Amino acid sequence: MTTTADPVRYHLARLVGGLSAPLRNTVGGLVDRPGKLLRSRLLTACAGFGRADHERVARLGAVVELVHLASLVHDDVIDRAAIRRGGPAAHRAAGPELAVLAGLACLSAAGTEAADLGEGVATAVSRTVAALAHGELLDVERGFDTGLSLPDYVDLVRRKTGVLFRLCCLLGAVESGVDSAVAAALAEFGVEWGIAFQVLDDCLDLEAAGEDKPAGTDHLLGLFGAPTLAALRADTSGELHRILLAPAFSDGHLTRVRELVTAHGGLRAARTLAGVHFGHALTALSRTPDGPARRALAGMLETSRS
Repeated sequence: MTTTADPVRYHLARLVGGLSAPLRNTVGGLVDRPGKLLRSRLLTACAGFGRADHERVARLGAVVELVHLASLVHDDVIDRAAIRRGGPAAHRAAGPELAVLAGLACLSAAGTEAADLGEGVATAVSRTVAALAHGELLDVERGFDTGLSLPDYVDLVRRKTGVLFRLCCLLGAVESGVDSAVAAALAEFGVEWGIAFQVLDDCLDLEAAGEDKPAGTDHLLGLFGAPTLAALRADTSGELHRILLAPAFSDGHLTRVRELVTAHGGLRAARTLAGVHFGHALTALSRTPDGPARRALAGMLETSRS
């Protein structure tokens, strides 16, 4: 693993570097390929509402990135994903058993660092990890549920994705010393952005293959995102339902699935849903003091919509 002048990446590498060699090596590639570090940037932006300690903010950023990293490792095991951030998924390189243990070790390291940063931080992190685990369980339980409603899916996404965005905003807000009303507004902003972020990710999963995985492969596990769920409601012919639940359903059917989802307005409906939650996020943000921090968050939100 490499180190860097970026303080969040430095502390992330420090925390992972404290793991035993087999566990450290299992997740080391993800530390070297940290992605956009969106969650730590979100935390840092929220800390900009006051006079926060830069070193503590960097350590907090490493905590949320490490929790996110662990969730990716475990999610890839469950989803059987082959690629993550342009490289092999941890379970493909080291095996699922070691990947699960490495993910647990990352959560433990994040919890230890959170405890060192204060009881309030430790409590917030532990509650978020529990909520993420519950959200992942709900995601598995709803496999191949073509009758799942969009409101129920949004509730699942709130638990699986929104809670981590909420944690980032809340930790940054508390560290900045804002009052409880502003902290609550920023926490709500984080939840709503997290929901919108996941719904858009559902759209991208269908529209084009990215560096993480081929397009639409979540369908093979029965994990239907917002576009597909919306299209199922609109498809009076039942063709999409029959394909998705067919015993012989395979990646050879994904092109037809994408065609049907598009034809029945699933992508359009999902993007409209994402827009609603982006709007909710902006409404929550409007309840915070105007200034550079609020403008920075608004800019980050707008960038994520494109």
